[in-house]
Amino acid sequence: MQIAFMAILVVAFLAAVVSFTVIGLRHSAHTKTLSNYAHRRGVLFSHEDPFEIPLRYSQFAIISCGHSPRAYNVMYGQLGHWPGRAFTFRYEVGHGTRRLSRRYGIIVLELGQPLPDVLMWNQADKPQAPLEVRGGDKNCDDWTFVGDGDLARTLSRSAQALKDRGLNIQVSGRSLMLAMPAQGSEKWDYADWLDDALSIAATATGLGEETCDKTNTPA
Repeated sequence: MQIAFMAILVVAFLAAVVSFTVIGLRHSAHTKTLSNYAHRRGVLFSHEDPFEIPLRYSQFAIISCGHSPRAYNVMYGQLGHWPGRAFTFRYEVGHGTRRLSRRYGIIVLELGQPLPDVLMWNQADKPQAPLEVRGGDKNCDDWTFVGDGDLARTLSRSAQALKDRGLNIQVSGRSLMLAMPAQGSEKWDYADWLDDALSIAATATGLGEETCDKTNTPA
């Protein structure tokens, strides 16, 4: 009986070692992929967070969600026409055995011009919505929003390619943040949608050229 119990413990231990090894190898490969991507784009990359991102970007709603925030796999430099940073962001909700982790691929672009503030939260990511938009009654396509309606509608039109993947958008002052939630096997990290983000930023900075239906609401 004791031998059988010890055998079970050994098997469980070996399974845990294999599991952690596989996870570590995956994380290492993912970091390498993003590092190579940053090199191809001619910008810098750091596995760790050299900017204290949770403090630097505390004005953004997603950064204040949950607890134990952490940014890593940070790409930074000139992204398209704008200086910016892209990173993986993780925070936790709950405690003890009910603790859960949430991950997002996030891109922040410094637009160089002030825009009206707006926070747009995608319906596909509704369970993680911050307090600012929970229960809100202002909608634009797949987003519930607070803030400037004209900018929200303009941004929603430019973000159609990403709306079904849960993209969240916030403009604060001169900064545009776009956050893609990790959902299943769907590609969500910034390397997969940076060019779409740059297109959204281009639309935001050319707002005067846009026209939109101010009565736009979800179907």
